[in-house]
This record gives sequence, structure tokens and C-alpha cells, in this order.
Amino acid sequence: MTYEFCLPDVGEGITESDLLKWHVKPGDVVREDDLLCEIETDKAVVEIPVPCNGTVQSLQVAEGTTVKVGSVIAVFATEAVAKAAASIAVSAPTAVSPAPTFRGASQAAEVQPSQPVHATPSTRSYARQQGVALEMVSGSGPKGRILHEDIDRHLAVAKAPDTPDVSSARLDVRPLAIPLAGQQRRTPIKGLRRAIAETMVRSVSVIPHATSGFRCNAEAFVALRLRLQEHLGCRISFTAMVIKAMIPALKKYPYFNASIDDTSNEIVEHGDINIGFATHTEEGLMVPVIKHADQRNLQEISTEIDRLAALARERKISLADLKGGTITLSNVGSHGKHDLVGRPIINHPEVAIIAMTRIKPQAAVMNGAVVAQQSLDMVTSYDHRLIDGVYAAQFMEAVIEIIEEPGLLLSL
Repeated sequence: MTYEFCLPDVGEGITESDLLKWHVKPGDVVREDDLLCEIETDKAVVEIPVPCNGTVQSLQVAEGTTVKVGSVIAVFATEAVAKAAASIAVSAPTAVSPAPTFRGASQAAEVQPSQPVHATPSTRSYARQQGVALEMVSGSGPKGRILHEDIDRHLAVAKAPDTPDVSSARLDVRPLAIPLAGQQRRTPIKGLRRAIAETMVRSVSVIPHATSGFRCNAEAFVALRLRLQEHLGCRISFTAMVIKAMIPALKKYPYFNASIDDTSNEIVEHGDINIGFATHTEEGLMVPVIKHADQRNLQEISTEIDRLAALARERKISLADLKGGTITLSNVGSHGKHDLVGRPIINHPEVAIIAMTRIKPQAAVMNGAVVAQQSLDMVTSYDHRLIDGVYAAQFMEAVIEIIEEPGLLLSL
């Protein structure tokens, strides 16, 4: 029996992936759960297992090719299709339950429209529940993927046709072609770099950014870190200490831990405090998320930062560890001697981001004299639809209060 294996959906929102490497070749006899290939999603490298016992008849996709979810990538000669169709597990950093499309004697192929509609299975189910034809909906997700909110927006417009919908407004800018000339080298924008580009464009197109800068006395902050490391016998990062200092401020000023739902025109105050931290990798910026940061002690936060950052740099981090952030901290000072920072771009749909530079001696006035003082410069960008300058200053002053009186940090 011939079995056509399609690229599975390895996570919510993933519509295509780059096939990095095959681990089999035509003619190989394989067993279920052997390593078939490696793919690269927007964020992570994921291992795809062989779906059944049998022989590899053909590989349909060349290494380095971008493949749509649901496209046939390999063909097997097998008698185990029924078992394979019933269940398939993706061997990734954490367990992921893909929903592949199988074709063959055991299961009919899904009928595709002449113009493919890009939507996840949950979105398709939601559309059926609402009685909406996806072909009539304009998608606002990556590559035109239809989201739940696109269906809600479609329904709202249908109920109130005279009400203008401005939430999906986009800049009408034509692509600019760079002429071929000279010693150019051209590289496709794909994988993580493409995801970063799409996120940044969405953020600056939707969010009116406002930015405020602050300086704080970090003398006691630096001294406390040294004492903590000596006492605990492990590394405590400044990033972890600032995250811990942010928590009471986020509880007192909840709009910094919120989002704006553009489809319903509502402010969403998140019940959980999930703080993302920007991490540099060779492929580009990633933002792992410390989930329930307010429920972790300082040592736990520091250990989790080190663990997630290492996985991100190795491209082995799970998609779950990159989702669910409610605010982001970027420590640009951890990568070289960054003395200044410009306007950080908010990680949409969050409404704020904080960037911190390296702590260094700077001139300060103390008792009428100019002295060298360990100082930390911080900048925050915030969504001006929700947060104004005074609210931002109050939030940052609450964070700075703990940095300058770090004994308070130990009581959190």
C-alpha cells in the first residue's frame, strides 16, 4: 500500500516550514518513530518522526525548501497506514500534537478549494460554528492566515455594515525592488528572520509607540547581587533581578500587563504575569517567556532564564515557551558595551517593553559634589492608546524604587 505523508501542523499558527535535513533516503527500510527529517518553523527546529513501518519510496521535497502544512513530503510503501493515521507524535523539545492531513486508502483526502484558505483546524471549526464561509473572510495573520478575530470582525461588519472597521487598517505601501547590480549577494528572508520582520511591521503599523527614559542609582543593586551569589552559590543575573523588581509595579499598574483587543475594542488585563526576555541568537532575536513570574523566587527566575536562553540559542526551545508573554524586558547591556538605547519596539500584542543598558559608573551629584555612581539606564516604549506618559512614569518609578532599595527585592 502506498502512503503519502503530509507535513503536519506542529503548532497553532504554523502554516509553513523550511525542510532543513532528511534523515532517510529512498529505498530505506524504516520503522515508526525513526527520525524522518528536521524542519524549521518561525521559531524552532523540530524533528519529524517516521509515521509508519515500511520502505521509503520517494522524498517529495528538497532540503532547504519552504513547505506548506498539508503538502506531501514523503511517500512510503507500508501496511501500517491505519495505525499511522490514528496517531503521530512530533519529537520536539516538548510534546506537540500535530494534525497532519493523510491521504491513501485509509482516509480520504481533504478537498481543497481552488484558492487555498489558510486557517488552522480550530479556526475552521469556529467558522463552521458561526456559519461563516472562510472564503469570504480576509485574513490578517502571517501570509494571509485567517484568525478567530478575523471571523469575529467579519460577523461584526455583517451585522453593522455602516460602521467603518478601522482595526485592520494597513499602510498602503508598494514593495520596492532593488535593481540587480554590482557584487550583490541575495539571501531569502525566511524562518526566524521572516517571523521577526512580520512581527515588527505589525507592531509599528498597529501600535502608536511612545517612549520614556529613566536613570537609577544601582550601587546597592550591584552590591546585593554579589551578596546573593555568594550566599546562594550560583549565578544571579541582573535580568532576573529587574524582572523581580517589575512584579509589584505590574500589579499596581496593570495596564502595563495588558493588551488591546482590536476586534472588540476592549482592554484585556491579563491575570497572569508572564514576562518575556529578549534573547540574541545567531539567527535573530527570540523572546522566551517566564510563565507566572510572580510565583517564582529570584533564584528560580534566574535559573529559568539561563535554561530558556540556552535552548533558544540552540534552536531547541519549544513553541510553548515562546508564547503567552504579557510584557517584555530587553537587556541590551548583556551584549557588549551598550551605553545608549533607542526606542525599543513593542512585542505585539503586548502594550509595553522595557530595555535596560549595562550598569556602569556615571556622573551623579551627591551632597553637592559630582561623584562616579553605578547607574542603570532604562527605556520603556508603551502603547499610547492605553498608556500615557504620567502612567508610564509612575510604573517605572515603582520599578526604580526597588532597584534603588533592593532590600525590598528580598521581601517579594
